[in-house]
Amino acid sequence: MTTVKVSVEVNANADLVFSNLGDFAGFQPKFVVAKKITGSGIGCLREMTMANGAKVVERCDNHDANSRTLTYSIVGNDHPMPFRAYVATVAVTPTRGNACRVDWFSNFEVISGTEEEAVKFLTSGYKGFIRDVQTLLAA
Repeated sequence: MTTVKVSVEVNANADLVFSNLGDFAGFQPKFVVAKKITGSGIGCLREMTMANGAKVVERCDNHDANSRTLTYSIVGNDHPMPFRAYVATVAVTPTRGNACRVDWFSNFEVISGTEEEAVKFLTSGYKGFIRDVQTLLAA
């Protein structure tokens, strides 16, 4: 198993940050052109379609607003990602004043390319998602 972990300090309220990153049904990365939610709460599915038509289905495995954590996984192996058995967690922790730390980590098995490429791909994605929320909250 490979593990990726990104920790980023964010100058925004932890509850606001989690209300964006932890909103499994509402969160939509910029590269997603369509999203379909099936069900609600823990166990619901999020099918995301990329610009090239590729699809990824994720399942909400755990959501805890009190601890500001969300855990989700990719369902099945019929997706374009270079890994399988992917499980990720986003955790938002208040730090000082009106700031927080976002920890986004995942475990997975690499099935295409190198471990280094998969780690770089996910690290860049997590940092981009966090940066997008920072930009949204600063507006």
